[in-house]
Amino acid sequence: MNKQLAALALMLAPLSLHAHPHAWIDVRSTIILSAEGLVSAIEEEWLFDELYTAAVLEGLQSDSPGKKVVVGDFAAEVIENLGPYGYFMRITENDRPVKLGTVTQFKSEMQGQQLKLSFTAPLATPLDPVRQSVSFSVYDPTYYIHMTHGPKDPPTIKSKGKSSCQAHLEPPKPSAEDFARAFALDQSQTPEDDLGYLFAEKVHVRCR
Repeated sequence: MNKQLAALALMLAPLSLHAHPHAWIDVRSTIILSAEGLVSAIEEEWLFDELYTAAVLEGLQSDSPGKKVVVGDFAAEVIENLGPYGYFMRITENDRPVKLGTVTQFKSEMQGQQLKLSFTAPLATPLDPVRQSVSFSVYDPTYYIHMTHGPKDPPTIKSKGKSSCQAHLEPPKPSAEDFARAFALDQSQTPEDDLGYLFAEKVHVRCR
């Protein structure tokens, strides 16, 4: 796999000369509740934009001994690289970060002209959304990639038992200064730590 991809999990060659972001991903999130009503995992589907997809496919082809694109190989490598970055997810309980377990369920496939990555991120310890405030965000900390839930694909909840919980999406509220700082960055600059969080949506699990 491309060295730049290994270095920043999803990063291939930058796709624009100036400013962040360089690529876009449409996100679909499904919160999994156990039979006891605990948040046990979050299922993610990421749909890459067509230009970024083309760059990924080109990288897969160049790295393949037979110069053949094997889309299914992408998931295993990128999931391994995403591990140290928390799979580009921040989950909190009462505003305190909680740990994810190791992702073992994943796949990559084409959806039309776009690459789709799907995986299930288990929580190291299930959370009780009735007793505690549970929220999460999906984002690239460097903001090379802009990640958002599409208007037709809001976060949902899948429960193995009865549940009164719902997912509520809170849009980001970056300031004009935040936009200016992101736009001013070019390829030669290292983004500030966790710049992407300023542009990240927050999903709240609310239960009656």
